[in-house]
Amino acid sequence: MKLPSLLLSLVSAATLTVRAEVSPVHIGVELISKTETKDKTGHDKTQIRSLKIQLDNNSAQALDGLVVKYWFIGHPITEHVAKPIAEGERKSSLTPRGKDIVESETVSKHYVEAHVEKKGKATVKVPASGEKIVGYAVRVMKDNKVIAEYYSDPAYKMLIK
Repeated sequence: MKLPSLLLSLVSAATLTVRAEVSPVHIGVELISKTETKDKTGHDKTQIRSLKIQLDNNSAQALDGLVVKYWFIGHPITEHVAKPIAEGERKSSLTPRGKDIVESETVSKHYVEAHVEKKGKATVKVPASGEKIVGYAVRVMKDNKVIAEYYSDPAYKMLIK
């Protein structure tokens, strides 16, 4: 009967050494999104995206020299292999228990969905083209070390170097 207790103790001890460090910075991300349609059929579109990133310092210490890096993730309209298609960074500092709002640049991508158009009595096939924005990633760095991160889809973490 002591064997299960021993195994539980060993498993608990092993798990304690693998836990993640708690970050003093909390990230909240708001996606500012607009899509413009250039034709009445809705096949020719331009996506306009930006991020409003709120940083909250949950510690009693000031955090200076922060670098907020962000990426917009997308793919060619004819494929579904996501990759970073735009990136940028901003500087920030947080007072103890303070907040800061960092805004990204605005990114736009144009694409045309595959469709058929009628030209007189004939129909013409229009192929898909362009790139589409599908998500984003944000990292907060201090001294080249990641102290907080947020991904619109957890799979995007693997795309960011």
